[in-house]
Amino acid sequence: MSPLRALRAEQRPLRLPPHVRLAAVVALVALAAALPLSQPTYVNFDLSMAMVYAVAGLGLNLLTGNTGQLSLGHSAFFAVGSYTAALMIGGGAHYLLTIPVAGVASFALGFVIGLPALRLRGLQLALVTLALALTVPAIVKRLDRFTHGFEGMSVVAASAPTWTGLADDQWRYYLCLAALAFALVVAHRIASGRTGRAMTAVRDNEVVANAMGIRAARLKTLVFATSAAFAAIAGVLYTLVVQFVGPEAFGLTLAVSLVTLIVVGGLGATWGAVLGGLFVVYAPKYLAEVNQSASGVAYGAALIACMFVAPYGLVSLIRWCGRRLRR
Repeated sequence: MSPLRALRAEQRPLRLPPHVRLAAVVALVALAAALPLSQPTYVNFDLSMAMVYAVAGLGLNLLTGNTGQLSLGHSAFFAVGSYTAALMIGGGAHYLLTIPVAGVASFALGFVIGLPALRLRGLQLALVTLALALTVPAIVKRLDRFTHGFEGMSVVAASAPTWTGLADDQWRYYLCLAALAFALVVAHRIASGRTGRAMTAVRDNEVVANAMGIRAARLKTLVFATSAAFAAIAGVLYTLVVQFVGPEAFGLTLAVSLVTLIVVGGLGATWGAVLGGLFVVYAPKYLAEVNQSASGVAYGAALIACMFVAPYGLVSLIRWCGRRLRR
């Protein structure tokens, strides 16, 4: 079996009765809503960060998993969103306003960059987007008059309204949860609709897709821009949760983490971004507790082990277990 056919076979949706799916969704929503009310601040922070990365991963998965275009530069759009929020909040804007502004700005920027970049394929595209990821932090450092350069910027925002009775960390958790829920719905509708079928056709065979009347270049550019908007929105959420932005947070490590997220979660699987977000937050954290000096080696070993156990992502592993249980 070819790798592509194997990928499709492993990621074939697990068909469940409608009432079972509804019950599962209700249970997940109830659990997610109740979780921050009983957890300490550091747990809510970690879960919020996992959701932040999941939002960025959803956009990157549309581009890489569904359309077949590998990008190593989405940390740049993440940084654009983060600094947009920091500068706007510093100028007196309401923090909620920064979310649509950053999303629209990065969509436009992604569209402009995508026009020439997506004429390339494979490794060439990966290298071009990698250059973008390396360039943006350098630009941020140069524009120290606005960004404070290496020192970074503190951002005090997203405090819980008094009428909610929530702590600040709980309020930020719910902001991230709402953004993730919205991103999941949008990503699912794109991937499961007519546009998603066109994206899959381009991923499988671009020449055949063009022959079928699909304007592959235009589609890839629009998907690139959309994924950039997802990353920027995640960047805004990052600023609200961490309350600090600095250029070192948006370098190569973040770029690789976003790719790791979608590979571990499952390429082309919408819910894979959520599992991948949990992995990139909690795997380094717990491995560092085991051995601080060898946390990097342990993380790499865990990633390799994950690829052996679930080569098509954690979502495919869950689906495989579900099919086994139903037999």
